[in-house]
Amino acid sequence: MKNRYLLPLVLTAVLLAGCENTFSPKAPFEERIVVFSVLDPTLPYQSVRLESTYDAALGDEDNPINQQEITEEVEVSIRGNDRNYVFTDTLITLADGGQKRLWINRDLIPSEGVAYRLTVHLPERDTEDKRYELTATTTVPSRAYIQLDQTIDGLRLSAIENVSYPGSAFHFRMWVRGTKMVDGKEVDVRREVPYREEDGEIVFSEPSRHTVRNYQISRVVTTQNELRSIDKVFGGDVIATAYTLDKFIYSYYKLVRGFDDPVSVRQDRPDVTNIRNGVGIFGAVYPDSLVRKYNTLIQQ
Repeated sequence: MKNRYLLPLVLTAVLLAGCENTFSPKAPFEERIVVFSVLDPTLPYQSVRLESTYDAALGDEDNPINQQEITEEVEVSIRGNDRNYVFTDTLITLADGGQKRLWINRDLIPSEGVAYRLTVHLPERDTEDKRYELTATTTVPSRAYIQLDQTIDGLRLSAIENVSYPGSAFHFRMWVRGTKMVDGKEVDVRREVPYREEDGEIVFSEPSRHTVRNYQISRVVTTQNELRSIDKVFGGDVIATAYTLDKFIYSYYKLVRGFDDPVSVRQDRPDVTNIRNGVGIFGAVYPDSLVRKYNTLIQQ
C-alpha cells in the first residue's frame, strides 16, 4: 500500500524544487527601428520620426540601457497620387531648446481618400540579395465638419461625418486663446479647456467613436481666468477642433491609453504596429476647426 503514494510524493518534490529557481519573463533584447508618422493635410509640412528600440531592466522600462541614436544614412519617401515624395533629413529645434532629428517634406499635401505608402530604406543594412526596408500604408479619411452650439449650461461640439471616406473615430479639443508680444512679435498663447472633472481630477477629451462632446461653461470660464492670471493674457477667442482619425491612429491610442469599456484589461506598453519589418505607427488625421469670440459665447 505504501507504493501508491510514491509517485505523488516524487511529483511534489519536483514541483517544489522548481519553485526555488528564479524565472524572468524578460526576453533577449532585439534592436528594431521605430517609426512614427501622422499625415495631416493642415500642417505646413509632413514629417517622419525614427527612433531605435532600447533595452531596459525588468520593472524599470522607462530608463534605457545604452539607447542608440540613429546616425546612419536613411532614405525616407511616401508615395501617393502617382507621385513619390522624398523626405529630407532635418534637425529641428524644440520649444525647450533641444533638438530632434526628423525627416520632412513640404510638397506633400495629403488628400482624403488617397492611400499613401511609406518606405524607410537603410542602405547600410542591405544584404546582397535584399534591401533593408520598412513599409506601411494608410488612407487619409475625409474631413468631418465641426459645429459649435450653445446649450443651457455649456457648449456642444459635434462632427458632421463625411461618408465618402469615413474615419474610425473623432477627437474633440477646445482652447481659449489670446495673444501677447514677444521680442516685438505677436505670439499666440492658449490653454486647453478640460472636458470634465472627475473625483477632483481634471479630465481632457479623448478620442472615441462619439460624434458629440458637451463642455460645461464653467470649465471654459475657469480656463479663461487661468490664461489671464497665469499667462497674463486676455483670452479673446475660443477655438474648437474635431480630428477625424484613421483606424491605425485610433487603434494605437485605445491600446496605449486604455479601452472604452472600463472593465477591459488595460495594456500600457503594447507591441501594436502597422510598420512592416519594424514597429510604430503610420496613420492619418483630418482636423476641422472654427473660432468664436469668447464674449459672444460667454455672457459676462
